[in-house]
Amino acid sequence: MTKPSRRQVLALRIGVAHFVGLLVVGFYGTIGTSGGFGAGAFVGSFLGAIMSLPWITAILAIVWFKADALDRHIIPFCIIGPIIVCGSWWAINGLGLLDAVALSCVASSAFVLITTASERRKKLAS
Repeated sequence: MTKPSRRQVLALRIGVAHFVGLLVVGFYGTIGTSGGFGAGAFVGSFLGAIMSLPWITAILAIVWFKADALDRHIIPFCIIGPIIVCGSWWAINGLGLLDAVALSCVASSAFVLITTASERRKKLAS
């Protein structure tokens, strides 16, 4: 069996991070409500996934074409990426839901950084 390529690893990691960010926002959206995760958060996560398709497509295009560069510069990517996403959201849609977008971006970036650090630590240990 062959090892997965950097492109595959990064695409999976960013896809899972995006899902984690949507779940965090879903739970954030249910704070102070009686709907719970089943009613409010699932719908919020689902709608967030649909509304974020242009941004996740752009990120996956970067992974497809520049996987090695992205892997070398993952920290600046995780800092600049949320700024670009939040700035473009603000420019297109205004302040509506900007807090949810920012929370999702920060949670996703934190997930990517944590999993990347964990992977690199395992590589150094072996």
